[in-house]
Amino acid sequence: MKYYRISFLGECGQHVEEIWSEKQILSNTWYKNWTIMMVEDDKAFMIDNKTAIDDWVVVHWAVEIPKPDWITDENCN
Repeated sequence: MKYYRISFLGECGQHVEEIWSEKQILSNTWYKNWTIMMVEDDKAFMIDNKTAIDDWVVVHWAVEIPKPDWITDENCN
């Protein structure tokens, strides 16, 4: 499984970083909305997990990272 880090400004201007697994990306509501938009744009033939992850990475300016040491099988939802 791959992991991605995103960074953004919080609502009070603080620096926020999040780490997302592929599993989290594909189970997020973003994926459902992305699928709907792909169908509406007549691009249903392009719907697959790899394309979804690639688009998520571009939209969120994500960077692939090695699996963090603190992630175990129990908490990598």
